[in-house]
Amino acid sequence: MNPTPPTEPPSLEDIAAAGTRRLRDAERLKKSSDELRDLVLDALREGHLKPTEVAKASGWTGAHVRKMARDAGIEPDERYRERAERLRKTQAPE
Repeated sequence: MNPTPPTEPPSLEDIAAAGTRRLRDAERLKKSSDELRDLVLDALREGHLKPTEVAKASGWTGAHVRKMARDAGIEPDERYRERAERLRKTQAPE
């Protein structure tokens, strides 16, 4: 087994370059998240896909997708409204 040769400590240029990459990646992530959110909300508005399928395909949790939908003014489909009301009643503090 060969010992790992000592490495030089990072320079300010290395740190600055890593910081620039992080900001660039954060901007790309924000843009892709916004695009995904728009696609998810469009699919939910159209109603031709099941919400659970949309959530699964997006990689987000069902709770996150439901919150996004409610924030965007998309209410549960009539098929799910009764179940949603039951869940709200069981989760309400007494």
